[in-house]
Amino acid sequence: MVTITVNNLNFSYQSTRILHDLTFEIKSGGITCLVGPNGSGKTTLIRCIDTILRPIGTILIDGRNIHDMGRRAVAEMIGYVPQTGARIAAATVFDVVMMGRTPHMGWRSTDEDLRYVEEAIRLLNIEELVDREYNELSGGQQQRVLIARAIAQNPRVLLLDEPTNSLDIHHQLEALSTIQRLSKETGITVIMAVHDLTIAARYADHLMMLKDGRIVGIGEPEDLITEERIREVYQVESRIFMDPEAGLIVTPLRPVAGLIP
Repeated sequence: MVTITVNNLNFSYQSTRILHDLTFEIKSGGITCLVGPNGSGKTTLIRCIDTILRPIGTILIDGRNIHDMGRRAVAEMIGYVPQTGARIAAATVFDVVMMGRTPHMGWRSTDEDLRYVEEAIRLLNIEELVDREYNELSGGQQQRVLIARAIAQNPRVLLLDEPTNSLDIHHQLEALSTIQRLSKETGITVIMAVHDLTIAARYADHLMMLKDGRIVGIGEPEDLITEERIREVYQVESRIFMDPEAGLIVTPLRPVAGLIP
């Protein structure tokens, strides 16, 4: 288990500021969902934590500055699933999932590597795909393979950028339930960007709500997801209901009057 501490984080694409002085701490274990409208900085923040982007400010994992660590050391600790399926040179699904073991492997795979790969394939229910070419799969199938690859990596931190966008309802629930169970059973720290506030409320232990690259609030889902805050952050009128089985449900109604002709 790890604690992630972010201090005064700023990031710009050329002259456009995307993240503004973000300071927060994510405790070990559990699922933290990043929510907010398009352009709020969710993907940029995830890429900064994974060291894909180099921000101004500090990101500490258990007190170590992540930008002082080598790329292999980061890969041993952090698994990352991008928003859209990656382009990968000709490889089978099995080979792609095995790529998750690369930071831990020497010249050849071990029995331990194979166990992690086989378990990840089983968890994501992709056994029937293992011999198929990754690039021949649908977008949803590719996304399940990439989640399996990240799980096979056995990371201490799992970063997921809108991981269910390409998945149908069945596989959304399957993937999110698997991630939730892994977090509870292994103590892995999960940071996941999502658009659907109902999904976020159901699976998150904590929320971080962003708008225009700034933190609007951090806390429990039921405290942050309110009709007033959705109006403020998303400029949308909504209704929130509590279902005995499903929990908090957000129903968008209409854009705030006057914003759209």
